[in-house]
Amino acid sequence: MACVPVRTTCMKPIQGKPRTMPQDDTGAPIDAASLLAAQPRYAAVATALASEILEGRRPVGTLLPSEQELCAQFGVSRSTVRQALRRLSDLGLVASAQGVGTRVIADQPRGKYVLAVRSATDVMGYEGPVRLDIRGRQRIVADAALANRLNCPAGTAFIHVHGVRRGADTGEAISVCDLYIASAFTEIAMSDDLAATPAYRLIAQRHGIPVAAVHQDMGAISLDSAQAQALGVAAHAPGLFIRRQFLAQGGQLLEATTNIHASSEHFMYSLRLGGES
Repeated sequence: MACVPVRTTCMKPIQGKPRTMPQDDTGAPIDAASLLAAQPRYAAVATALASEILEGRRPVGTLLPSEQELCAQFGVSRSTVRQALRRLSDLGLVASAQGVGTRVIADQPRGKYVLAVRSATDVMGYEGPVRLDIRGRQRIVADAALANRLNCPAGTAFIHVHGVRRGADTGEAISVCDLYIASAFTEIAMSDDLAATPAYRLIAQRHGIPVAAVHQDMGAISLDSAQAQALGVAAHAPGLFIRRQFLAQGGQLLEATTNIHASSEHFMYSLRLGGES
């Protein structure tokens, strides 16, 4: 797969403070709840919390926030939160005790649900914590060339975030990274939290819209001069191109990403789904 410069149309720098409501490409507010039409709210909350548990951000033995706090966090009713907690209990992740709260009791759910809630995290393939060194953000509308590169319809509006993904501890460059976040989530694309937390995860946390499917394509490339310099290797060295699409229930595209890595001497991609770890 040849890696060619990305051409875009209607590009302009983003200015001003992050908006607090989702925006379309014209700047008009969008009700993000419309993306949940085919996704029960309790399932969205359960998936978001399960992902946090599986990723170690809510360790075994810790208490979840109170029902009232979860209602405020996800913008849902108490009955919705209780349904979500029952779902987590059915999966064997949490247990509730009157007067104490809901405690995390396992970091692995029972049954095939493991693949459903872990896929978006495991597909990234990183062994340790990573951080995105953001170099620029622009509002774009995909022309035919970019649409082909991302495998999306031409005319799709995105916020394009460009940067280099690095090891959080070492600072070593892992990939040249381009995020294309649906313009409905402009405030997330502008958030400082994007440096440490993937956009799809922020969308689940802030809007209750979890990832329902991940599409991934990979291919070998020859690194151009700019890519090689960013990754600290020689120009025209072999590299790996990875394209991912993160989709909500019903096929709504939340985010598309491209990552360009150096050869296996610098980066090895491993993915294991199912079976005993």
